This record gives sequence, C-alpha cells and structure tokens, in this order.
Amino acid sequence: MKFGTDGFRGPTDKKITPEFCLNLGFHTGRIIASKGYDSVIIGKDTRVSGYMLESALQAGFISAGIDVKLAGPIPTPAVSFLTATYPGQFGVVISASHNPYEDNGIKFFNRHGRKISDGLEQIIENELAGKVKPVAAEKLGKAFRIDSAGGRYIEYCKSTLRGKYSLKNTTILVDGANGANYKITPTLLEELGAKVIRVNCDPDGFNINDKSAVLDESRFKEYAKKYSYDFCAAVDGDGDRLVLSNSKGEVFSGDDLLYLLAIFNQQKGLDGSKAVVGTQMTNQGVADALQTKDIKLLRADVGDKYISRMLVKEGLLVGAERSGHIIQRNFSESGDANIALLQSLLALEVLQTELEKIKGEIEYYPYILESFRLDNLGKVDENNFKEFLQKTKKENANTRISVRKSGTEPLVRVMVESKTGKIKKIMDNIKEELI
Repeated sequence: MKFGTDGFRGPTDKKITPEFCLNLGFHTGRIIASKGYDSVIIGKDTRVSGYMLESALQAGFISAGIDVKLAGPIPTPAVSFLTATYPGQFGVVISASHNPYEDNGIKFFNRHGRKISDGLEQIIENELAGKVKPVAAEKLGKAFRIDSAGGRYIEYCKSTLRGKYSLKNTTILVDGANGANYKITPTLLEELGAKVIRVNCDPDGFNINDKSAVLDESRFKEYAKKYSYDFCAAVDGDGDRLVLSNSKGEVFSGDDLLYLLAIFNQQKGLDGSKAVVGTQMTNQGVADALQTKDIKLLRADVGDKYISRMLVKEGLLVGAERSGHIIQRNFSESGDANIALLQSLLALEVLQTELEKIKGEIEYYPYILESFRLDNLGKVDENNFKEFLQKTKKENANTRISVRKSGTEPLVRVMVESKTGKIKKIMDNIKEELI
C-alpha cells in the first residue's frame, strides 16, 4: 500500500482491511512516538465500515504505546482543528470522502493540523511490512472518548465570524451527503439564526454520498424547483468540500469562491492576501480576473495537501480547488466546508455583492474535464504517451492540458482548456491515445 494524494483509500474487503489498519496503527504509532507525539485523535465519517476500522486502528496505536482519543463521526476539518488544539497530538481520519460506502480510507494530520509530509509518509510506508510487536503491558496506551468534539468544532466555526454576522431571516438548504457533516452543518447554521432545510442528512452507514449534489450538480436545479431558500450548501462525505448554489440552482464552484474570498481578504488588508493558491485545474479566467485586482494566482499540484504546503511556504492565506476544497489559513489549516460557507456569506454581505455578480466578473475559458477508467493506469507514465502529450501541448500553445492519475480512485482525469483551441478534438485525441 502506498499513500495517494489524500492518504490510503480502497475497498474495505481488499485493501483497507482490519488487518491493514492494525498494522498501520502500530507502525505509525511507533514512528510518531519517536517524534514526540504521545496521543492520537481518531475521527470518522458515517460509512458502516468505520466502526470496524476504528477498532483496528485503536488497537494498533495502543499496542505501540500511544493513547487514543475517539471523536466519533466528525468532519475531516474538525479533526484538523482538534489536532492543532491538543498538545502532542496526531490526527487520523477514517474516510473515503466522495467514494461509495464500500470504500474507506485513512489520512493523517500532524500537530499543526496539516496533512503529514511526504517524508513522513515514506517512513510509514517503509515500516508497513514489519510485524506487530506490542510494547510491554505497563507501556500500553489507553483509549478515551471525546463527547464534546462536535460541539467544540461548532463553537470554533462560529467564532470565525467574531460576532459580526447573523443568518437570521436566511434560509439555507443543506445537502449533507449523509456524511460526517449531516448534523454539524445544520446545527451550526441554526445556531447562527438560519432556517435550515435538511436533505441527505439521515445516514444509515450505506447511503453516504448517494444522490448527493456534490457528485451530481443537476440536483441543485431539482432542489430549486422543489424548495424555497436563499442558498444551497452541499458538502461531500467527509465534510471538507463545499459546493454552493443560489436560490435558482446556479452553481458556484471552488474557483468562484476562491475569487470571492481573495478580494474579501484584500479589502480587509490582511497580510498574505496579495496572492492565492489554486491548482493546475483552476480556470485561467480566474487568474485573469484576479490579476485585474492586483492579486496573483499561484498553481500547486492537484490535491489540497499541495495547496496547504504552498500556502505555508509562500505565507499566504487562501487556496482552493475547483472541486470545493477551500483552505483559509487565518482560520484553519485544512479544507473546511463549514468555515468556507460562513466566510463566503460574510464576504457577500461586507462587499455588498451577490454570487451571480462575483461569477460574472470571471470570464471563464472554455474547458472539458473528463474522468475515465483504464485497464493499465501505468500507460500515463509510458514514454510514448509522454512524448505524444508533449507534442500535443507544443502544437496547441494557447491551450492548457492536464492529464493525471487520480490519487483516490482507479481513474485518469483529463482537462483541456483554451479560449481558441479545439478542445473537444484535443480531448478525443488524448482518449484515443490512452484507450
């Protein structure tokens, strides 16, 4: 097993098994103990396998002499927050994010609430082949349950508003994806005065991400026809990704919200607001719009951990993926759907603008984004394909092309973007070369 862009992920009957998690917990526990950690907090999403894997990880860490704090079903950014607030704390999230319930995954956070480094990932990978040898009985770790984890996180989210914003007289539809935010997001908004309409907020262990708007954006239009509200906030299974729509069902992506939050921070004159971080998938139209505001767009590799690292390296505040992972380092070191929602709504009020106007300030380049399965994912790395791709890019100088293997699923993701190029023809040529 190797780390992907967001930890380990796969089917629970083949890859993310109890045996694997026991082994992972033990060897990771030994490694982090040598680096000064004495405890780990474990959170999970709502899929049924979480109970099984939580127990296995717990046993592994305890056998390595590490104390375990169990937070129960809680969104990924809450684990990031809690990890950063406890001293000597390591963080673990059991989740496969947007994947179906049959899959699960494990991701780690360091004491700062950030995804762990590539170096530490490599050390852990190298140790996984070893045997589990529990420490002496007197050195075994202990387990505790944090009953207040969700409440602490909600209070922190509210505190990012500094008491300056109320959602009274605002109706928000929350599509919780039957995931980790199914209770937290509605409760948070209600405590701020909003009327909340709940959709996909009734998890049963098997329906996580099923029929959710994050994975099927056509549902935003369906919700607009069926319900009356001011905004619709959709999150994914582990609660770190936000897609927002207005009352008409018009969708506003992470690119739109990145632009909104960038100009909001600039207006406040915050240090670290002269540039923001996107990825290779961020539309060039966003970069052009930001440039008119004297804000620079830096591009990281796809994956929120790469955005986080560039933000830290460059001393910047905001980064986002088009898919809705939004990191605001003045509030959190992790992509956080709840904080992104609150800050976006606050920005609209302070700037006295609307989502439609914000989107209208961006002249998006036409693009095609497709994901498809390959029998041989290694073909993307073969010299023949690399030469073909290099030639294609050279022949289409005004076109941005991205071809990458998904770090979370057995898919290839291809993006072709251009104002003038024949993007469909280029996409067809790439698919033909790969398939």
